[in-house]
Amino acid sequence: MASRVRWPEAAERHLTQRINRLAAAGRLRVSEKLACDLVRASGRGTVLTLLSTPDDQRDQGLAEAAREALIAAITTDTPALEHPGPATAATALRASLPEATALSTGERHLLTEWLDRLIS
Repeated sequence: MASRVRWPEAAERHLTQRINRLAAAGRLRVSEKLACDLVRASGRGTVLTLLSTPDDQRDQGLAEAAREALIAAITTDTPALEHPGPATAATALRASLPEATALSTGERHLLTEWLDRLIS
């Protein structure tokens, strides 16, 4: 059985924070979890492709093209909140939920569950 390769905690935290900032700004097309998964998949796939391609056959623009395609797939040019709808509003609210100190831990968990349903 193959073992699962894990990202270093610092890298995972950095990725999650950056994606969270996009969500809080209403700029994500997809859920935060899916955005993080797509970033990881795109990065790994691009690196493995480049490493498995002989030096003289590598497309030097592949990494940049993959990055731009990923950004286009997970973000919007304008804040998604300009296009009203429950999923876009829920995405932005969920990203800001950790800062909602007026809610108890239980209330935050319940609201997170409801928002996740609206997002998916």
